[in-house]
Amino acid sequence: MVTELKSNIDIEVYLGQQKSLIDKYLKKIFIESNNYIEPKELWDAIRYSLLDGGKRIRSILCLASYETVSPDKTHLDDCLTACASIELIHAMSLIHDDLPSMDNDDLRRGRPSCHKAYGEATAILAGDAMLSLAFELIVENTKTISDSQKLKLISVLSKAFGLGLVPGQILDLKTSATQRSKSKIEEISRLKTAELIKASVLCGVIIGLNNNKSITEKALNETIIKSFERFGINIGIAFQIIDDILDVTSDTKTLGKTSGKDRDQDKSTYPLIMGIEKSKKMTEDLIKKAKSDLAETPFNISLLCSISDFVINRIN
Repeated sequence: MVTELKSNIDIEVYLGQQKSLIDKYLKKIFIESNNYIEPKELWDAIRYSLLDGGKRIRSILCLASYETVSPDKTHLDDCLTACASIELIHAMSLIHDDLPSMDNDDLRRGRPSCHKAYGEATAILAGDAMLSLAFELIVENTKTISDSQKLKLISVLSKAFGLGLVPGQILDLKTSATQRSKSKIEEISRLKTAELIKASVLCGVIIGLNNNKSITEKALNETIIKSFERFGINIGIAFQIIDDILDVTSDTKTLGKTSGKDRDQDKSTYPLIMGIEKSKKMTEDLIKKAKSDLAETPFNISLLCSISDFVINRIN
């Protein structure tokens, strides 16, 4: 299979361009369309939490996966719709994660958390609305993909949330200091973080793969999807480990959220259990595995490999 592991792409330029593309699309839906106006406080809270913030790494992975498997940009607008759904799910999870009954964090993306800006009740309801909107967008706003693809997107994202992120949050909240172990923190990271990152990757693959007429065998199609699933999980866990490390080594201004929060709340994290150096080594091993999984596919994987490298070298 023909692949390329090296890329001349300036990954920071690429990430900036894709972030701008996604931000523009989100504003088109939630500002320019004038479809979401009343009640004003609800939509203001949603826009506050969704727009003009975040790295958009999950939705960028969706776009990059689509670019990797698709021979053209026929379904790009539908892929951007999937990106909007991913960002809605991710942003609503942050709203709920910051609540006093959860992580109780007053800062998110460099400014007051949604519940601090709009009140706890409005924050909860904004998150509820955003989760429903994520699936409505896939049904109503996609124009070129098939109904079967729409159902697959909804299935992948709903499983990532209901069977991944939510159980992961429960485990994170309930795991006591006496239950700390490498296997437990890996389970929490896989569920709470990696499953949505995997789903983001798969959304791009689902949209792009059906557009690739050179992939006709069902068995090959399924093998490719499995490779991208493993890639998504490995890069997702690596992403969480780096988050844990940055919580220890970085500052609040750089992170855009309260640094040292994990330590203050006595949470189980990779640096606490393994130490920083072993945690860094684990991220390197995971990224190697992620690249190896993609090398089994018949695509040029250089773009996704470059994004993988960025994940473990990021500063926020």
